Amino acid sequence: MYALVLKSILKKTLLFIISIYLSLLIVETFLIYTDLDRKSVYLDLNKIIGKKINEIDYDKRSLVEFYQDYKKINENVVLSTTSTGLNTHIDSTFTLNDGTKVFPLSGISNRETVLCNELGYFAKYKADQYGFNNTSNWKNEYSYLLIGDSTVEGYCVDKKDNIAGNLQNLLGKKNSVLNLGRGGNGTLKNYAVLKEYIDLIDTKNILYFHATANDLQDLQVELRNPILKRYYNDKNYSQNLANLQDSIDENLIFKLDKILEKFINEKKIVKNKKYYFIKFIKLNRTIRFKNKVLRELKNKEERSSEFLKEHIFGELIKTEFRSILKSMKNLADERNINFYFVYWPYYYTDPDSHKKSEKIINLNDQYYSDILSVATELEIPVINLKKSLFELEKDPLSLIRLRVLGHFNEKGYKLLSKIMLNKIENKK
Repeated sequence: MYALVLKSILKKTLLFIISIYLSLLIVETFLIYTDLDRKSVYLDLNKIIGKKINEIDYDKRSLVEFYQDYKKINENVVLSTTSTGLNTHIDSTFTLNDGTKVFPLSGISNRETVLCNELGYFAKYKADQYGFNNTSNWKNEYSYLLIGDSTVEGYCVDKKDNIAGNLQNLLGKKNSVLNLGRGGNGTLKNYAVLKEYIDLIDTKNILYFHATANDLQDLQVELRNPILKRYYNDKNYSQNLANLQDSIDENLIFKLDKILEKFINEKKIVKNKKYYFIKFIKLNRTIRFKNKVLRELKNKEERSSEFLKEHIFGELIKTEFRSILKSMKNLADERNINFYFVYWPYYYTDPDSHKKSEKIINLNDQYYSDILSVATELEIPVINLKKSLFELEKDPLSLIRLRVLGHFNEKGYKLLSKIMLNKIENKK
């Protein structure tokens, strides 16, 4: 009797599990055909970019594919540690022989570096002796020192067309601008870069670029890093990175080789037809959709989407952001250097209106007044490039990648550099 009851229960349980699994396979199929689990503004914009790329002359190779081809021309070339993620989501830290943990703030030195491709060609640069994007090794004195993220490093244009290159051309002085920009840097990393390298040169002016795209999100993450947090808590803290460049080079090259190996292995797996079938039976898309919904339901302060609209960083701006910005200004004041706050805009076209009429959306615009208020309160001269750009340029979309999304193109960098220098010169 009990055996029959147990058998019946097991049979019903098995049928229930199979029914649930088959239902989830239907959900999986639905997600594959609708892309609902991937649905985002960023994906929609990238689809538009993808269509435009197919209509023009554009180098469609991946970063790694281009690197592998270019390495046949220059065997010493390296990938950028910022465009491969080593400056952001991939751990770049390493440990010295004495047990000291090091957090690099620069790239690989004295090597030609493949940066990125947004405009149809792969931008490259020869790094200086500390791994930054400068035309030559450092000299003693500069007119301008630039601090910021990928926009300052030079995504994704050749050296002559980035901010430093344009400023030097406008000034008519070769090597008059030192570029310490690094892709992926937020406010705290930028402060750390300034602390590490400011005393190696003399400069008259520091231009700190606040990137509206993601600086606040990056700062939120940086404050969780114990090494970066020490820069924030201890005015005198330094890793003495300038003296560790050989070790930094060795370890970054090692990590880049690992990234390359992983990419090649994953590409081989993806080419295998079994790969997609295994993902299907494992309910890969369904699980991702479930995780996406759960993230949406979590505390909003833990979210850091690039297209976040909620006003969740207000307190961060009033506290840590303000404190770090004040510390930067103090560093400059102690050395009698002019310190400028450059508000760098980031905008994109609304994907919902793209086919009808182009509508511009300013990313993270909800913090516009808050950010400028902090700089003004700290008595830092502000160069508001968003305001100037939209006043002077009738077609702002012509300045960004394919009129859709991304960093500025050559025309955009040139115009904004000219506006910026004019404002500085007029304030003197």
